[in-house]
Formats: sequence, structure tokens, C-alpha cells
Amino acid sequence: MSLRRSDRERRSTIPDDYIIFLQEHEDDIGLIEDDPIKFCQAMRSSNSQNWINAMKDEMKSMQDNDVWDLLKLPKSVKPIGCK
Repeated sequence: MSLRRSDRERRSTIPDDYIIFLQEHEDDIGLIEDDPIKFCQAMRSSNSQNWINAMKDEMKSMQDNDVWDLLKLPKSVKPIGCK
């Protein structure tokens, strides 16, 4: 018996109109063209202390809300990275 394939049309997980919405409202949500993309860019910027404070606030929020549990990694498991 062979596997059946779905006949449903595949949709993108992020609709095109959402991306257009973000582009149209960048000023409203505080995005600036010069905002850093990487950590090292944020640390070299004139607003580096603001970025550090924002990162500390985010980490504190995640810790307060029990977002993760810190566990010892078994020797047979390879850790995964993150962005």
C-alpha cells in the first residue's frame, strides 16, 4: 500500500500581508533603520547600555516566569545553539 499525498494547498506560515504590515508600521513600533542585528553591533552602538538593560530585563522576565529549567546535559547529548 503506497502513502497518500494531501491535496490541500500549502500556505506560507507567515502571510505576505503581515510582512507588508510590519514594513508600513516600522515607525509606529519603534524600529529604526540603524537598529543592530547582531550582539556585537549593539555593544558598539552609542545605546549599548540601553541594550544591556533591555537584555537584563528580558532575562529577568524569563526567569520570573519559569520559561526554562536548567538541567545537566547527559554526555551522550549534543547541545543545540540559539540566536
